Amino acid sequence: MSPQPIKSLNTALISVDLVAFQLSENNRLQVLAHQLRENERPQLPAGRIEPECDHCLEDTAKRQLIRLTSEPATYFEQVITIGDNRRDSRGWSLTVVYYVLLRPGTVQSLKQDATWIDIVNGQPETTLAYDHNQLVMEALDRLKNKIQYSALPVYLLPEEFTLSDIQNVFSVILDKAPPMRSIRNRFLSYGLLRDTGKKRYGSNRPASLYSINEIERNTIFNRTYLSTQ
Repeated sequence: MSPQPIKSLNTALISVDLVAFQLSENNRLQVLAHQLRENERPQLPAGRIEPECDHCLEDTAKRQLIRLTSEPATYFEQVITIGDNRRDSRGWSLTVVYYVLLRPGTVQSLKQDATWIDIVNGQPETTLAYDHNQLVMEALDRLKNKIQYSALPVYLLPEEFTLSDIQNVFSVILDKAPPMRSIRNRFLSYGLLRDTGKKRYGSNRPASLYSINEIERNTIFNRTYLSTQ
């Protein structure tokens, strides 16, 4: 019996896609995108794993961020892995999706062809290429869920912020927010924040400015806010 011919192996296209969020100066949640060619839809930062320099998937994700902005991320998290034979016209495609949070005001640090796109009604205001709108919505769902029981709101704020700023993050992302007493009790009693000794002055009484206590930056609370469920 003659030996059976060996079938060639088809390799899937494997990439890491990045959903980077920030709050704009006018209190809009935005996602980072770039446009490779004129008249093409913008797309999320994405790229293949480079074994020579990437020791883990997060290294790949960080490289994609550096391609579009020099602003470092304050938070990284893997969201979902998606793959099928319809995502890419070149063949079977699989992507590991990360979402990252950045401090506001990163316009000056953007690289060429990079831009921030507003999130409107739960998806990018401008339709993205491929299935990238779906990836943004997957990441946004994770963010909406996790800010209710973790310290994530502070990672979308400047290095110094007030408790009202934390409440505003909830309002922007969830369209509702816990009462100030709940925010004060949670973020201060857990030792998550460090009082800088500075004040912000405005029309109301001066507000204390806080920064993140690096020791407690990964705090997970034992319940969600009842007012945001």
